[in-house]
Amino acid sequence: MPWLLLLLLIAHSGFAQTNKEKTAVRQTIDRLFEGMKKGDSTMVKSVFHASARLHTTAFDKNGQAILQEESIEGFIKVIGTPHPEPYIEKIENYHIQIDDNLASVWTEYSFFVGERFSHCGVNAFQLFREKEGVWKIIQVTDTRRKKPCKNQK
Repeated sequence: MPWLLLLLLIAHSGFAQTNKEKTAVRQTIDRLFEGMKKGDSTMVKSVFHASARLHTTAFDKNGQAILQEESIEGFIKVIGTPHPEPYIEKIENYHIQIDDNLASVWTEYSFFVGERFSHCGVNAFQLFREKEGVWKIIQVTDTRRKKPCKNQK
């Protein structure tokens, strides 16, 4: 019976570690959205790895799939440039998977400028753990559409 208790303790510690890491990953992404809402370019920059990339998938006017890349520097500049209304990204669901120093996160979102709906879609994040507890975003790819959106109001 003591070996069963030991096995349960080992399994529980692995589960606790996974939850701790998932929380740290989510906090990194939440910090990105908080920085966007506040217009704080320093906060936004702090969550990205030096080699991070941003991509958007969409459709052109002919219905052809396209992939667009945006520079991290350009994105940070837009966030930090004064604007009258906050950029608000409302997230519905975080699906987080972690293996060693790699995390993958899938979120559904709706994006608003102030209270005005802009677009919605999904975000696919990849994060790298630089050191214990410090996760940095290395890749964000999103989809963008005007409708249908689950949390559009």
